Amino acid sequence: MIDAWIERWQVGRIGWHEPGGNASLKRYWDQTGCRVLVPLCGKSADLLWLESQGNSVTGVELSELAVTAFFDENELEYSSSSPGRFDAVDRNITMVCGDYFDFVEESGFDALYDRGSLVALPADVRPDYAAHTRSLLTQDACLFVITVDYDQTRADGPPFSLSADEILGYWPDLERRDRYDDLANCPPKFIDAGLTEFYEVVWQSGITTVRR
Repeated sequence: MIDAWIERWQVGRIGWHEPGGNASLKRYWDQTGCRVLVPLCGKSADLLWLESQGNSVTGVELSELAVTAFFDENELEYSSSSPGRFDAVDRNITMVCGDYFDFVEESGFDALYDRGSLVALPADVRPDYAAHTRSLLTQDACLFVITVDYDQTRADGPPFSLSADEILGYWPDLERRDRYDDLANCPPKFIDAGLTEFYEVVWQSGITTVRR
């Protein structure tokens, strides 16, 4: 699985990447002053947006190509105090390159942003991912998770469709904030398989206000 994801970055098969960032994040995220963990972050523009809201952001990514592309494409200087760690010079953004399951942090993160991480993993890996993620968070951390919902008998992931029962089994404090038709951004392989419905689902804990 690791080699397959690295190869995707090498050949540019990164259809999950959103150059403008995620619209649901910008609408619903309401946290500031947090240490935010972003697993399997790629070169996501969401890192910049989260930091612009007054948060300190740490992304973890397997591909060094994705990490360096994030800094280069956003014209950000960075320093590297240890192997695999990249710190933006003028922004509160850190990227750690390596296997997410090997990532450890002594001080717990008090917020999680997961878009495209949980859904990228096969069913037998997801429980371990959720458990490892919990180990990196404080007990009362704010959670923001985006999943997808579609008929997996017609097409198979990644991204994988996750049921509400599975999501709440990992994080019982989550509430469903939104579910909307995202067929326009559906992977081409799903369209080719005849899929006609594809939804993005937004989950959040500690729901307070809506960003308009």
